[in-house]
Amino acid sequence: MLTDYTDYLTPYEASDEFGISLTTVYNLLRAKKIPGFKIGKSWRIPKDAMEDFVYGHSSQQE
Repeated sequence: MLTDYTDYLTPYEASDEFGISLTTVYNLLRAKKIPGFKIGKSWRIPKDAMEDFVYGHSSQQE
């Protein structure tokens, strides 16, 4: 059960906070490259998982 909604981002919030396009966020969710779940029709993405993907992914491409 979700206890703290600040730990989860909508795709729009993830796009805005991490500077990537909204389309890219949805593509990552569909490809299961970032975890997420739906509440009704709305996606939620764990903030720490998004941070790990964005910051961890870029450091691996050296």
